[in-house]
Amino acid sequence: MSLQMRQNFSMRMEQKLKLTPQMIQSIEILLLPQMALEERIMNEVESNPALEIVDGPGESYDGTPAHAVAEVVDRFHDTDLDWLRTRRAAPRDDDAPDKMEALEATPNRAPSLADHLIDQLRFVELDPEERECAEEICWHLDRRGYLLEPLSELFAEEKLEAAEHAWEIVRRLDPAGVGAKDLQDCLLLQMAREPGNNSFEVELIRNHLTDLLKNRLPAISLATGHPIERLQEAVEVVAQLDPKPGLPFARGENSIVVPDVVVERNERGEWIISVPDGRVPKIQVSDAYWQLYDNGIPDPKDKAYLKDKISGAKFLIDAVNQRKRTLLRIVTEIIKHQTAFLEGGVENLRPLMRQNIADKIGMHVATVSRAVKDKYIQTPAGIIPLADFFSGGIASSDGSEAESSKAVKLRLHKLITTEDPKHPLSDQELADILAKEGLDISRRTVTKYRIAEGVPSTRQRRVF
Repeated sequence: MSLQMRQNFSMRMEQKLKLTPQMIQSIEILLLPQMALEERIMNEVESNPALEIVDGPGESYDGTPAHAVAEVVDRFHDTDLDWLRTRRAAPRDDDAPDKMEALEATPNRAPSLADHLIDQLRFVELDPEERECAEEICWHLDRRGYLLEPLSELFAEEKLEAAEHAWEIVRRLDPAGVGAKDLQDCLLLQMAREPGNNSFEVELIRNHLTDLLKNRLPAISLATGHPIERLQEAVEVVAQLDPKPGLPFARGENSIVVPDVVVERNERGEWIISVPDGRVPKIQVSDAYWQLYDNGIPDPKDKAYLKDKISGAKFLIDAVNQRKRTLLRIVTEIIKHQTAFLEGGVENLRPLMRQNIADKIGMHVATVSRAVKDKYIQTPAGIIPLADFFSGGIASSDGSEAESSKAVKLRLHKLITTEDPKHPLSDQELADILAKEGLDISRRTVTKYRIAEGVPSTRQRRVF
């Protein structure tokens, strides 16, 4: 190992050690949607004797008579000191570190695709802006591993150059194919890593993918001049590729969606935001264990073990409270910006990027991304993903406020559904109509949006 490599390795190790258990705990809890949070808390209560569930919302044991606490402590002296020693002395499986060690190593939950990719980024040389963009891209990949949103919608113009480089870096990470913009791109990324000469397979993916997927080998044979036997060999190679490389990292999805945030109007017409926690178990550090730790354990090893458990309990409680505060701050700022959306629907959605919210509330954009990922908000119009409030924008021709890309897509969809099926509108005609309505939009952008929405081309929509 060269001196430079050793120095870089040492620097990375120092950065990793600065990620404290409290920070890791907070990140883990912030990522969890409502139902997963409930499960996480119950698992922690079962594994940590210093944690207990409070009987009823907001109750605490601060008012417990002193003699009652003393009785509990006495009972612990009689039985639980032996239990503590048993737990502390129990042999550990090397593959199952205790909670504090696990916090410093890997999250308790299975790593998401974003976790997996960001972990790899720590070993890539990037400047701070590129690293920030790369992490943001990782959080925007869908469950297949695709980046469906264009960089121009995710990043401000001054960051686009760094974002483009960051995107290329993400596309080189494992599993092969992540960061692709579509299926064809995903397969080509994987083929680029395959050994040997695969130029024929690359040609098939690039120029004949539709026929390949529909097994139209005679048509491909006619177009390429290659015999069916050679095509069958190529199909076997392509069939080994993974069209959804991110899917193994996707956690099981619940059919029931529980909102993480609720927004509703009060009698004065004001929007009120709350984080419903009625389903989340109320937890606290056991008073009896506090007493036991403060007054009743002479053995330093027993006391250290109990201190570890009490610290773990406090970390969890702090992380749950921090999750609530963070969600409230973020969603409050979102609602300030998107009131028209709540009142009038998608057509009134204003352009909004996660960086905008991060700047408003003084948080890192990665924190905002983690907070809104896989979270839902209950509105008067129903339960919708928090991510739906974010959208890039299309500039207006008169210099007024830009219109969100989602609103533009909806307008395109309405134009297409009301067109004459015998004379469907071309992408240029759609762009011209929107331009007359005040949008500075190009034919190329219309084509991109149409494809993204799965709308067939003009020729395919024509009815004869």
